[in-house]
Amino acid sequence: MRYKIRVSSRAVIVNEDKILLICFGNGLYYNFPGGGIEENETAKQAVAREVMEETGLTVKIGDLVFSLEYEPKSCNYFSDGTHHISFFFRCYLNHDVPAQSAYHTDVNPDDPSITSEAKWVSLSDLDKVNIVPKVCAPLLKYIDTGIFIPSFWAECEHL
Repeated sequence: MRYKIRVSSRAVIVNEDKILLICFGNGLYYNFPGGGIEENETAKQAVAREVMEETGLTVKIGDLVFSLEYEPKSCNYFSDGTHHISFFFRCYLNHDVPAQSAYHTDVNPDDPSITSEAKWVSLSDLDKVNIVPKVCAPLLKYIDTGIFIPSFWAECEHL
């Protein structure tokens, strides 16, 4: 039997004191734009594709900010029970390319009535929304200081 791990790329996009997040179920929880890396695709190609699909925006991919592991047996708040490793890249809006309509809406696999939409959230309100994964405090520190120190975070350890 093979063990599956989902590998994904996600975007950290900050513009004018707001961060772009994907909102599920009218604020039930939020995630970062991004998703699974497909066959014959690099992590950076995946994040650019996923941001376009989910938000209609074109981005320039910057540095790797952090990677995150979610192992479901040690951290059971996420419902699908899949082991995840995600790469989070600092991304910048490409103002040379006009925004399009998002053409892919994510759906919660456990409840298809919970769908997604892209929303800009004020950095000052970030601690008031339910972000999955739970990376609000270290992410705000990175955004605040602008200091790039790549790191690996295990989601259920103290961040």
